[in-house]
Amino acid sequence: MDENKPLIDVDDAAILEKFRCLLNKYQTQGKITPAISSLTPTARAQNVDKALSVDASTIPLLREVVVLHPSVIQPQPARLTPIQRILDAALKDANIEMDILNKKALANALEARMSNQIK
Repeated sequence: MDENKPLIDVDDAAILEKFRCLLNKYQTQGKITPAISSLTPTARAQNVDKALSVDASTIPLLREVVVLHPSVIQPQPARLTPIQRILDAALKDANIEMDILNKKALANALEARMSNQIK
């Protein structure tokens, strides 16, 4: 190691080298190839091309089907629009209690007003 290099650069280089080795290991799916950092730029490009050219037949496919009975699936709450989330947060910050129907009506009115102003 070069003594003039800061300790952080040495650590970063070691981490990058380990990352490259792991990446190379999983890209080539167990094939033994030389480490990317020890290759010339031309050899690196060829090695990367080999690693990226994966045969479609080697990719595993999910062939099982899972069917859940409706009684097993729990109902999901309706997703709130961004305006509804902002309104809920503002009402909470202001300590204002409002029922769900009024919140929806207010949120819809705000959305309509905003969409009219944008046009």
